[in-house]
Amino acid sequence: MTEVPITPAPGDEAEPETPGTGEAICPGCNGTGQVGDRPCPTCEGSGRVIEGVGEG
Repeated sequence: MTEVPITPAPGDEAEPETPGTGEAICPGCNGTGQVGDRPCPTCEGSGRVIEGVGEG
């Protein structure tokens, strides 16, 4: 089985597995992955985005 690389979605603040980041619910679709009857353009349909965590 070939491993498919994870590519960032437009709403991601960093690459997956970057230290100091974590998965969050997409603000564009509230985690549903859909906007109307189409995949969310922010998370590309996953319902999640990568965001910075920690001090803020």
